[in-house]
Amino acid sequence: MSEIPSPIYNYVGLIRNRKSPYYDIAKFISDEMIKVKEKSLEIYGNDFYSLKDYPKLSINPRQVQEEIEKRIKNDKLTSINVCRSILALLYGSQLEEEKDFHVTTTSSGRRNYHVKVSQRTLNSVSRFL
Repeated sequence: MSEIPSPIYNYVGLIRNRKSPYYDIAKFISDEMIKVKEKSLEIYGNDFYSLKDYPKLSINPRQVQEEIEKRIKNDKLTSINVCRSILALLYGSQLEEEKDFHVTTTSSGRRNYHVKVSQRTLNSVSRFL
């Protein structure tokens, strides 16, 4: 937990305590990761578990925010809170940057997150939630 940047550390606690909308964001991403795994299992079968390059889930915070807004109404659902909740999920699950996930920035400055979907990362995320 000591490696978690201080602005994100608070969000880890909010997710662990299942506070809305932070937990809702984390759960949505977890569910999306499971969907990627299921699609990969359809394609690769049991070979999925021995892939060298696992599929990645690309997370666009704006799309996440739109999906969560369809489900719940909450004044705390802002783009900053969505981005921080995503990072809290990744760091709180003890995923390693560059190994398990990476962040890209568009030319307009928006960030996207890319998470490797392997059995290990799925287990880490589910244990965290």
